[in-house]
Amino acid sequence: MDDPRAYYEPRAHLYGVNIPKDFSLPALSSVRADATRSREMRKRPKDYEDIAVMFPPGSPANKEPHPVHLKLALIFSEGLPSLFCFSYYAREDDVPEDIVDDCIWALSLHISIMEECSETVLRAAGYVKEHDKCELVKYYTLANARWKIVSHLLHCNRAEEAAPIAKTIVEVEYSHGDERWLQNPIPFFVYGKALVLTRSDDHEAARMLRRALLGLESGNRTVDHSHSASAILELVQTRTWLARALRNIGLDDEAKSHEQWLISWFRKNPHLMMDKDLRRLLLPAGPVLEGLGGETWFETRKKTTKTAERSVKACRTCRAREPLVTLSRCNNCKYIYYCSKECQRADWKHHKVLCREMVAEQEKVERLSLTDPVGAKRAADWSVWRKLPQFDTLVHALGLHRDPGRGKTHIVFRAVEYVPTATKIKHKFRVVSCGVFRIKDVLRDIELIMGLDHGEGQEYVDSLLHEPAAPYVRVPHIDLTFGDGIQAWLGNGE
Repeated sequence: MDDPRAYYEPRAHLYGVNIPKDFSLPALSSVRADATRSREMRKRPKDYEDIAVMFPPGSPANKEPHPVHLKLALIFSEGLPSLFCFSYYAREDDVPEDIVDDCIWALSLHISIMEECSETVLRAAGYVKEHDKCELVKYYTLANARWKIVSHLLHCNRAEEAAPIAKTIVEVEYSHGDERWLQNPIPFFVYGKALVLTRSDDHEAARMLRRALLGLESGNRTVDHSHSASAILELVQTRTWLARALRNIGLDDEAKSHEQWLISWFRKNPHLMMDKDLRRLLLPAGPVLEGLGGETWFETRKKTTKTAERSVKACRTCRAREPLVTLSRCNNCKYIYYCSKECQRADWKHHKVLCREMVAEQEKVERLSLTDPVGAKRAADWSVWRKLPQFDTLVHALGLHRDPGRGKTHIVFRAVEYVPTATKIKHKFRVVSCGVFRIKDVLRDIELIMGLDHGEGQEYVDSLLHEPAAPYVRVPHIDLTFGDGIQAWLGNGE
């Protein structure tokens, strides 16, 4: 997988806080301009020590004294609004590499302001709005700022700076009750990872990571996407760092059980993690990478039909994945996966049309085999080929890496031809022409190709783009594939 930083426009995201729909991040040009100015300001802080911090006239905040470091933090935050806003609101993975260090600096000052300033100053400076509860704002602001700065510091190999902040995050979790790792295991994982990297307390690292693993496997998480693809990657990373911590304290047998699990998982899912993240996780080489065949595995791991299928295998409704849940196919179409009867019932309204079509097609192939074996083989190959994961190809064609919203407004048209002599199913059909169009411009074409009545094209498209109520971000997309001797197929993915 590619690094999303190379494609996405930065997106706003806060944990536990709803961002207004009309909010937009500052333009990167203004953020970079502030970042450049901040580097000069940091070189000569004494130039700003005599500047007075000014609040609205008559505000009691004007009478409050501030230590020099806090005074400078307030001056810099007011003088560099784009950088401070961006560093706090931007999704960590979307921050361009050239300004990560500047965002770390801004976040550190943001934390100091929220931790040390009085409520009077926070309200006067605009950090707490008139009708908001100060303690609640401080809690969520500090939670987000601490989380983001730890993420950036670990990304920049600055674990020694990240560890004490990660510890503070864990201490806040403890303040909410016992066994908090069962509801929110990720802070314990991050703190444990930081401790492994610093080698400052290997026993505490193992304790934190054991707790994180318990939480990840318990299914009791109260945070979003507890069984999604991201949760699986969190599980993999937790086991990896736990195995290292256990090796560091001499518990080799316990470490081996995790290493064997990881070796098996990576063999089955060699491409589910981004290459850069995979190398950061497994290097320098240890028992896991050695079990996979050494560093050459990074280059020799293959993307097969099976690994591609595993990469998209998830519950259609909630996106839960194995091994955190057990997935079962729909009994009728044998195609869509669900993790529970509840999820299957919730999706039936939107799945039933596709399900009945696929069952009808299977029955048609069986009947055709009695009278036209060649046609039956073509139809059977078509049924299998169109179900192969083709996510990367369609994402590239639609430009979803640049604008995920195009998945709801554009469609890929593909004309294919049958290649009966091909030995592998992925080569049984060859794309001979392809185009991307606005859905609203080709609705009548969809109806003609699919044999639908006038007006049914929009209904069909809407059913495919339906988003089930789930705590994760979907990027749906649709494609229409057709050719001589095959039934046109309007497919969807996410």
